[in-house]
Amino acid sequence: MAALTFTFVRHGQTAYNATSRLNGDPTTFVPLTELGRQQALVRRRELAGLRFDLAIHTRFVRTRQTLELLFGSHAPPLRVMPTFDDVRVGAFEGAPVDEYRAWRRLNGPAMPAPGGGEARLDALRRYALGVEILLDADADHVFACVHDQTIRFLANAVLGADPIAGPVRSIANCERRDFTRRELLLARAVIVRRLGAG
Repeated sequence: MAALTFTFVRHGQTAYNATSRLNGDPTTFVPLTELGRQQALVRRRELAGLRFDLAIHTRFVRTRQTLELLFGSHAPPLRVMPTFDDVRVGAFEGAPVDEYRAWRRLNGPAMPAPGGGEARLDALRRYALGVEILLDADADHVFACVHDQTIRFLANAVLGADPIAGPVRSIANCERRDFTRRELLLARAVIVRRLGAG
């Protein structure tokens, strides 16, 4: 059966979040802070009465740690989805967020970050594939622990806005966004149009 509802939660605060640094390499160990763990436990109480048939996380340790705290020993079947990984930032790995943002202001979303980074449009293309996979999942209710950019791009697309430059500018640590199947279908259509526009 095709999935009907989707709950997205951003991971809890990490050591890099606390110092406004970037991590786009899943092989770099960037764990949750104590505050990040507490954020997840607060969210856990809110999710306690909900049933999920599938839970996904990315290759980043922060999403796996958050998911483990959210569900404990009662986790639904888990799946790793690299398609929802955070954007690769190349030479900006470990650098202050403001440095990357200054570079982005001078370069369009089709430009990969130097040093083996990823263009935001390429990340958006991955997210579109991830949405397709979730829409086809054999699960009624899907939970996804992912990243700021992943949720932000989807939230903008659901509004019918540019996924990259729309009004939703940030997603807080452990912030939750719920989407219906219809909303994700709309988001996918908006993303496909945006990718076609270049």
